Amino acid sequence: MIKETVQKEQDINSFVWKGQKRIDSNGTYQQNEKKMVDMSEEELRSAYAHCKTMLFNKDPHDPGRYLVIELISDQRDRCGAELFLRYAEQNKGTSRITLISSMNEFLTNNKLALVGTRPTLDVAFQKLPDEFKNIPLDLVLDGCLDRLGAFTKKHITRTFILRQGVWLTPLEAKDLVEKDQFGNVIPKLDIIRERLNIKEVEDLSINSKGLNFTELRAMLTMRPNKKYRDLTTTQLETLRNRILFILEETVQKHIDAWQSRMVQLEKVAKHNNFKL
Repeated sequence: MIKETVQKEQDINSFVWKGQKRIDSNGTYQQNEKKMVDMSEEELRSAYAHCKTMLFNKDPHDPGRYLVIELISDQRDRCGAELFLRYAEQNKGTSRITLISSMNEFLTNNKLALVGTRPTLDVAFQKLPDEFKNIPLDLVLDGCLDRLGAFTKKHITRTFILRQGVWLTPLEAKDLVEKDQFGNVIPKLDIIRERLNIKEVEDLSINSKGLNFTELRAMLTMRPNKKYRDLTTTQLETLRNRILFILEETVQKHIDAWQSRMVQLEKVAKHNNFKL
């Protein structure tokens, strides 16, 4: 079976280029397909250029997948910076103003040693929780001055959040017990939908890998373009520790798929003596 799969991956006659999805007059999705070996040189070039656009496009409104990966990493660090500041305030009694002074003093005293680097918190502070060690100092300074900006949730759609499913903690399971007028226990999923205003047409399932109720509520109630400082701690933690990692995995799969198409197009072009 594995041998057959490998042979198919190497067989240029099995390579198919799928066009853009569209909705027909009946409201159903349609997608044109064409074998790559039957495509003209111009069609192959156009397809190859499209792959590059999907990977490397620098349009801020519709960035390529590689830029989205960079954005996700930056968002994770910004969430971490704000969480660290709250940790310092609540557990160490250290104000943001005090942190600015100590970090600026450290950067000034180590200016030459830090040239060409982007220092992280573990370079300036000792005995930090592991989750904060690799956060860039410049972002923490920005957080102190309320310059982390707003969180862009364009790629974290409602559908994406609901697709993760839900898995209740024992405490949540106890809290979400309700009975109807006849004394029958109402299914947990129905209660969750009612409390979080999730419509019946929206897919939501019980999933052991899913978000718990608190995390799901935090994500569904997060407004677009809200400043990092104004996000709740639960929202920041859910983003940094769960959602952004899941999104990164999804985007990486997109990258792998587009790269695979590019390799296939290159093989077909080489076979036909075409230039891409």
